[in-house]
Amino acid sequence: MGRLFQNALDSLNRSISHKRYDSHSNIPNHRKIVYLSPSKALCQERYNDWSRRLSQINPTIECAMITGDSSESNGSIRDVASAHVILTTPEKWDSITRKWTDHLYLIGSVKLLLVDEVHLIGDKSRGACLEAIICRMKTVQRAAKARNGIAHHSSEDEERLSR
Repeated sequence: MGRLFQNALDSLNRSISHKRYDSHSNIPNHRKIVYLSPSKALCQERYNDWSRRLSQINPTIECAMITGDSSESNGSIRDVASAHVILTTPEKWDSITRKWTDHLYLIGSVKLLLVDEVHLIGDKSRGACLEAIICRMKTVQRAAKARNGIAHHSSEDEERLSR
């Protein structure tokens, strides 16, 4: 997570024409991180911890917690649009990303997907949801790269690792 924000800061430094980066400048939010937690309680715990820690790095880094309590789907999309770090449950992220083609720019800006308790992929009740999310996010990334004109040529090793 730190490397992703450091890369954003470095790129911001380069674009400011050799000025030193002001720690209170806005970090662009076209690089998002999604953290999938098996429970709302764990989401809340991580949200409290990461909000505090990330604000020490830069006060403009925004975290958003989107769980089943977030009933309005448009509110969820607004939260995704404004946040750098999105903490959510697999079921809620599945719901948000089902219509990913309507929000390709937003969903395609996810550069890091953190799955807590990934071993639940084998679970009868939650495994299918996690598997669907991971597959969908890979599809979204390919579509986002294609839209941006970046050809995606996968090697045999990439194909093998993606299975």
